[in-house]
Amino acid sequence: MRIEVFPSPQAALEAALDWLLAQLTHGQNGVLAGGETPLPLYRTLGRLTPSYRGTLFLSDERWLPPSDPGTNLYQVTEALGPLASRLLPFPLGMPPEEARAWMEQRLASHLPLDFALLGIGEDGHTASLFPGSPALVSSRLVEVVQGSKPPPLRLTLTPKAFRSTGKVLFLALGAGKRQALLRLAQGEDLPPVRVAQVAGEAWLFTDQEVA
Repeated sequence: MRIEVFPSPQAALEAALDWLLAQLTHGQNGVLAGGETPLPLYRTLGRLTPSYRGTLFLSDERWLPPSDPGTNLYQVTEALGPLASRLLPFPLGMPPEEARAWMEQRLASHLPLDFALLGIGEDGHTASLFPGSPALVSSRLVEVVQGSKPPPLRLTLTPKAFRSTGKVLFLALGAGKRQALLRLAQGEDLPPVRVAQVAGEAWLFTDQEVA
């Protein structure tokens, strides 16, 4: 995994935006992270990529009612604006195992993915792949998991879903991510490493010095 350190969060976001625009310009299929960090990128993408014709997946989803503002679907859709029409979300109206199978079937028809934008949590998780999770070694593309932060029940893509993904970018900003990034830099086998190992190319953009 190649690590690039930027002088500020804004500089890292601008570089990540350029990276995302390059992926979307080619009409490729990819994955978008949830959480607060990438939302400014998505708001800009919605204005700059109206002609995108690929399919977008969420890296994971919190098991909440479909209209709950705490879902990744709600937050990402609101930020993407018109581009949200290209998003194929997890079907939260189904029971968890049925939703898992439904998403796995649809995701399988789009593999290998062309790109993925993912985050890194303070504990070193990415998507809803938490350290030590059985999902890290699953033979499935999608798993129902118990997260270590609320809400606990989630759906997530597994490392197998990212196998042969052309390009993966991890975006980790803020001092709260520093310890997780240091663990990665020291070679600890955290979930982002599992994803990077099966992908074609992987970068980490951060504003934290981890050398």
